[in-house]
Amino acid sequence: MTAPLPPAMASSPAAGRRLWRSGAFWILVVIVLCGLLAPLLANDVPLVARVGGQWQFPAFVDLFGAPPVGPGDLTWKQWWSRLPVGGEDFAWMPPWPHGPTEADPARFRLGPSWSHPFGSDDTGRDLLARVIHGARPVVELGLPAVMLGGLIGTLLGAWAGLRRGWIDVVVLRAIELFSCFPTLLMLLLVQASFGDSRLAAVLVLAALFWTSFARMVRGEMLSLRERDFVHVARGLGVAERRISGRHLLPLVRGRIGVTAAFALATATVVESTLAFLGLGTGPAGGSWGQMLRQGSENAATGAWHLWLFPAAAILGMVVACHRLAESLASGPERV
Repeated sequence: MTAPLPPAMASSPAAGRRLWRSGAFWILVVIVLCGLLAPLLANDVPLVARVGGQWQFPAFVDLFGAPPVGPGDLTWKQWWSRLPVGGEDFAWMPPWPHGPTEADPARFRLGPSWSHPFGSDDTGRDLLARVIHGARPVVELGLPAVMLGGLIGTLLGAWAGLRRGWIDVVVLRAIELFSCFPTLLMLLLVQASFGDSRLAAVLVLAALFWTSFARMVRGEMLSLRERDFVHVARGLGVAERRISGRHLLPLVRGRIGVTAAFALATATVVESTLAFLGLGTGPAGGSWGQMLRQGSENAATGAWHLWLFPAAAILGMVVACHRLAESLASGPERV
């Protein structure tokens, strides 16, 4: 027999409605989708192509590696632009048919226009395509680090808060130890030791993020373990693992979401800072920090769009994370 659920569980549907109605949540969804699906959204290679009776999917291949070369001696875009109407061969290009590395000498530092809403950089590359692809390093670095750090921190924090004793002491000392390391300096050390290793950067960020989750979950568990419904559940013989997993952790998932949102904002700033310093692990398409550095180098030429749009992307990501955290932290009465 299980213990009755606490009244606080009734607020979880309201929290879910606040999340779905939050504009910040949908902004983050769009940014994450851009980061995960950038080659399918903005690329100079087709999504689907029929060449000489054979089907090819260059943009999908670009999701996991370099796309295949174009037919003959042409690039995919040159081949696509020369296709006859009604012929056997055809190509279906992405929604924005410009790649992040596609350079056109005729549009050096051109400002925003109808054909290129964000303008082009000092090598003739489309800035909108670069901003879309610039979300990839943030998503590929930030999301795994936050998820891994959140998982480790939640488990250790719940374990320490419920068991107390020497387990609590060990976890607290570990939190204090890892909290002593500055995030940026640790990542600089990793870059100097392991080069452009994305796995090493993710592990370091996770090792630094888990302390925030563990400290918060431990504090909540110390309070919840003394509630009446927990004592009732223990009196009915419910196992500690079931009490924590089925009744206590669901009560703190809103706080976990708040911590995760702040951690994702921190990861965005850290990745952009490393890229701005020339130490990022971004792909050839670049990252927002690399574009911001390029914009600062060309600011004296009047190319304001080179720094404005990547700066707006970084600011939008960070503000959306903070607004989402505020929405998750608000009471049930706020919508």
